[in-house]
Amino acid sequence: MSDPAAVLRLEPEDLDGHTVDELTDYLEAGCEPADPSIDRSPACRLALAALQRLRDVAGSYLEEGDAGASGGRDWIGAVLAALPVDTRAGRRFPITVEDPRVDAVVTEAAIRGLIRSIGDEVPGLLVGAVRIGIGDPAPLSVDVALVHGAGLPAAVAAFRRSLHRALPDHLPFAVGTIDVDVVQLIASPANGRGR
Repeated sequence: MSDPAAVLRLEPEDLDGHTVDELTDYLEAGCEPADPSIDRSPACRLALAALQRLRDVAGSYLEEGDAGASGGRDWIGAVLAALPVDTRAGRRFPITVEDPRVDAVVTEAAIRGLIRSIGDEVPGLLVGAVRIGIGDPAPLSVDVALVHGAGLPAAVAAFRRSLHRALPDHLPFAVGTIDVDVVQLIASPANGRGR
């Protein structure tokens, strides 16, 4: 697989002066010693979360370099390539508060992060692109990959149920339809074959 820094094509200005290599080193060091310039940067935190998610879900592909699992490496590359979008806040959705002097919002990036964290709870499922539609209620479209061996219908149904349960408590708008599209099946390293 390509070097993550090359695939991401993120420049220091995208990450508040830091590089992907610096973030990777920081993550590998357990985020110690603490670096406030990274820890206080929303873009860096989003990039760190994505890198950690890849390590947790697909680390075996990165470590073993299994040539037979090219579908998995292709998917990891696609997720890495999407990361620049994920480090930007995107749309801002206002939150109603009693004090008119307070401008409270939740960003599109925060919502994508929430949806990814919900997906992390479903074994064998990796969340890819998340699209928030326009409307009231707003439709959601989520691309996912499944590791070979995870029950496809059960995993998608569990993910959709979790989204329906969690999102109303965290979003300042009503959620309409939730489309979950399985865009990739990833061969497990033990399987040794792309699907």
